Amino acid sequence: MLNLQKRIDGVDENKDYLGKRTSIRDKLLAQEVQDVQKVLRNHPTCKITFPDPTLLHEMELTVKPTAGMYANGVFKFSIHVPPEYNNVPPTVECKTRVWHPNINEEGKICLSILRVNSLADFGWLPTRRMLEVILGLDGLFGDLISFDDPLNEEAAKQYKENPANFENKVRRYIKNYCKYEEEDDDEDEDDDED
Repeated sequence: MLNLQKRIDGVDENKDYLGKRTSIRDKLLAQEVQDVQKVLRNHPTCKITFPDPTLLHEMELTVKPTAGMYANGVFKFSIHVPPEYNNVPPTVECKTRVWHPNINEEGKICLSILRVNSLADFGWLPTRRMLEVILGLDGLFGDLISFDDPLNEEAAKQYKENPANFENKVRRYIKNYCKYEEEDDDEDEDDDED
């Protein structure tokens, strides 16, 4: 396990091992990406793209919720799948500024499936797949939103103390930072008076 942790941290004394793991990851992703693309054809709120089609381990996800307080926002995520996949989860970063209890201002995400060590089998397991990660990220804007286990404690506190102000701030962030591509991309100043 010590060697695995070193490799996760980017230290690998055995380059042959890294090459084998990269090959295993790429084979897993080749099949999984086909499955993801099939499912997402019938899931209009999510779209996955690859900046370089030859690098399946680097992908971008766009989530466009159609209901709830995050409706009409466009939320972009970068997903990196490390060589140790499927033993470790992908790393995900939110590229869109959003007022959310499970996404902080730096783009870090609190989603149990992305945790290596989590309680009650909700964390990452080698049997998990990319589709679960993508649907989990989509779910953060609906039924998976959690105010009880927040990463952005200020957002969760605001929701608990004044839900109307929380929703107003969500709407303001969507207007300023999370527009549909076809809308004007000028960013208004954010008013953080709440």
